[in-house]
Amino acid sequence: MTVVERAFLSKIGDLPSTFVFRGQADSRWKLQSAATRRLIDFFDGDESIIEKAIFSDMHWVYHRSVLLEPARSNGFGNANGQMIPDIQLLARLHGFGAATGFLDFSLDPLAALGYACQGDECDGSVFVLDLASDFGFRQISVVEAEQSVEEIFRWTDMRSENLYFEIPTQGKNATGDPVSDGISIQAWPSLPAGAVRKVVIAASDKPKIRQELEERYGYRKPALFADLQRFSVVNSPRLPLPKIEDPEFSLLLGNQSYLQGDFPGAITHYGKSIELAPDTEIGYFYYVRGNAKAEHGDFQGALWDYSSGIRCEEELARDRERNPEGISNGFRLWRLYFNRANVKAELKDLSGALDDYEEASRISIQDGEREFSYFTNKGNVNFLLNRYGDAIRDYEQAIEVGDPCARFSKGNMLVILGRFDEALQCYDGAIQEGDDRSGVVCNRNGVAAILNRIGGDGYVVSSPRYKDTTQRLIVEVSLRADADNRFTEFFNFHGMQGNIGNTGGQHLPGGKGYHGRPGFVVVVKGEEW
Repeated sequence: MTVVERAFLSKIGDLPSTFVFRGQADSRWKLQSAATRRLIDFFDGDESIIEKAIFSDMHWVYHRSVLLEPARSNGFGNANGQMIPDIQLLARLHGFGAATGFLDFSLDPLAALGYACQGDECDGSVFVLDLASDFGFRQISVVEAEQSVEEIFRWTDMRSENLYFEIPTQGKNATGDPVSDGISIQAWPSLPAGAVRKVVIAASDKPKIRQELEERYGYRKPALFADLQRFSVVNSPRLPLPKIEDPEFSLLLGNQSYLQGDFPGAITHYGKSIELAPDTEIGYFYYVRGNAKAEHGDFQGALWDYSSGIRCEEELARDRERNPEGISNGFRLWRLYFNRANVKAELKDLSGALDDYEEASRISIQDGEREFSYFTNKGNVNFLLNRYGDAIRDYEQAIEVGDPCARFSKGNMLVILGRFDEALQCYDGAIQEGDDRSGVVCNRNGVAAILNRIGGDGYVVSSPRYKDTTQRLIVEVSLRADADNRFTEFFNFHGMQGNIGNTGGQHLPGGKGYHGRPGFVVVVKGEEW
């Protein structure tokens, strides 16, 4: 038995043609594309970046801004006077060693073994992959190959399959027909876990295997291409990433900082996106920077960004009216109005906040969306403005749209207005629908106790007012009582729910929201009328 048979062929057995192979000279190397390794280096070797939601998007921006667009700018995107598709250009760059998000696999197991046996200092490895496995691999179709890289990969559902393409022809067989000895498989950030098995080649076996591959099996290392080599070498994984002047890449860096709680860093990156972005996208970048400023506590700065974003988006909308065939960025303008309303509420511009919540509601309904958040927050603002009837109507709309906490807020309004029977029904309804928070139960029991104390209709409820240093609202209820039966009882209620926080962006959570009002007190007095 030859060393090749003992060390490798006997371990893989007879495999059908759906299996492909990849050799790596060091068995310690992970099965990662060169683009993934280059991006990891960009983040100072932090491999945890692979697990972040933004990492896949970073790959798309990298392929577009570092490889494809510069390659076309250097004149490498044409052949025979015609522009070649993205996937073909990317394949050519990949073939010359540029760091792409693809991994090469060979149809020939001995070719992969040859790569695994380079260098004698350490063990090598051959990875074995079945394209017909349940992990979902599909060859890029002829129609897809004419599309942009983003259309092929980014805008399709990539949760269920990995795509691959044949490595471009590198020679001809004995009959003169062109041949291709491998495929390149999409691997960002990595191939599915469990899709590949690994055969380790001992370092001590490598010299003999190389000799047998050449003498017994006629193996020769494939020849390299002869074009684009210099450009591809500049973009090899051995060299660091250049400065990427791309608004989306800055956006992704900002998102990463935002998710880590580094809001000043996020603000800086989003500012770079604003500098680089085309007019059709700048509104969104103002939006995410406003979110970062709001989370950092810079509400005035957030207000300025949201207002700038609104101006940009409304101008874009006017352009679309003049030119219906123009580009739409798909961004929802109501989000800018809603977040600006939240900031205005925090800055105590309550009338301005009401106007913005109204506009957010109008636009979203026009767009076929209806959120309970602006009704809930608008109700909170009306409460602060002492417009209790308006607040109740807002909470009723929020209940209708599906806010699970709006019945609690409406119940509080009804208590403040002295409509205790209705308040009890509202709290009971909230609890029946699953809102059994301690504050809801406490307020429900409180209003039940008040009803038990006051009995029928012989009572008067005064207008609510703020009285003590805690700024709690005081509601006084007077009962008819004789001179020997005067009393004063206090019933403490939990306060209003705070505002629902800012809406988030791509891969980003929304804001934390703003604090609700402190609780309020109902004072029941037995008095002589």
